Amino acid sequence: MISVGLVHWPCVDKNGSEIATAVTNLDLHDCARVCLTYGINTLYILHPNRSQREFARRIMDHWLTGFGGEYNPLRKRALETVRLVASIDEIRRQGSPLMVGTSARKVRGCITWADAAVLALRRDVCLLFGTGWGLSPGMLEQLDAVIEPIAGEGDFNHLSVRSAVAITVDRIARRKQ
Repeated sequence: MISVGLVHWPCVDKNGSEIATAVTNLDLHDCARVCLTYGINTLYILHPNRSQREFARRIMDHWLTGFGGEYNPLRKRALETVRLVASIDEIRRQGSPLMVGTSARKVRGCITWADAAVLALRRDVCLLFGTGWGLSPGMLEQLDAVIEPIAGEGDFNHLSVRSAVAITVDRIARRKQ
């Protein structure tokens, strides 16, 4: 089984400093829709700040229990996949999945897309995505594996996290079928 984690801390900013990023409405909606499209039942939104988790909960409540769910039942269905957590340890406690990170930069010991797909066939895997300018180096070191970067045609490599989630999930989930 595959799950997805959208990590807001510890991430890095454009200067490489460790930061916590803000939860965004678009990330919640779009990542949840990708998960539901590929049969992924859980999208973790990881933020240590309670007020940011409460903000995400208010967005979700509009679509899950408010007028939004009546207006757009498909968005409601997608947002039912979302789980708000404060740390990676909370994810680990919910089934001990293999923690597989992503990075736009090649890191030492990264695994191939084919390797990641094989892991997802054999074990429960949580694919972790950093917001801002990506997961912090310290976070990457804590993970079980990191997938090689998504390679484009040129030297530009700065996808939105929503795009990276869609591409990664497509590559891993399709190989599972």
